[in-house]
Amino acid sequence: MAVYCTRNTAFAATAGAKTVLKLITPSTFSIEIHEIGVSMDGVTATAVPATFEWGTSDETTAGTQNGTAVTTQISGSIVAHGLTVGQNFSAEGTTYTMIAGVYVPQYMGIFVIQNPLGLEPESPANAADSFLLRINVTANVNVLAWVKWGRK
Repeated sequence: MAVYCTRNTAFAATAGAKTVLKLITPSTFSIEIHEIGVSMDGVTATAVPATFEWGTSDETTAGTQNGTAVTTQISGSIVAHGLTVGQNFSAEGTTYTMIAGVYVPQYMGIFVIQNPLGLEPESPANAADSFLLRINVTANVNVLAWVKWGRK
């Protein structure tokens, strides 16, 4: 299986929920999520934690992205990744279904989760859906996020 890492460029997030990364799959194959992560560079130690969530969208309305996320193949036979990837959204899309979320400190916060083998979230193979990471901050912070994923 080809494995990739998709990451955003530094996102100067402002207050409110914003999509940081979105991986849109075609209807011809699915992906499974191996790892997700986020870090922030906030400077105020007393800032309340940010909400970091991951989920899916049916792409009814895609939202407005700023730039293109970087995808690098990190293992497996060389195969073009075949996704449409977006980053650092200034306008949110619609029809999001959040899978889970956590609180992450805005002051130099970091969060990484690896999914156990065989229990990775997987996109449907027959629909153009997306997997997304979303952050909700209360202070202006820079956000870096990544997703390690495999093409099935």
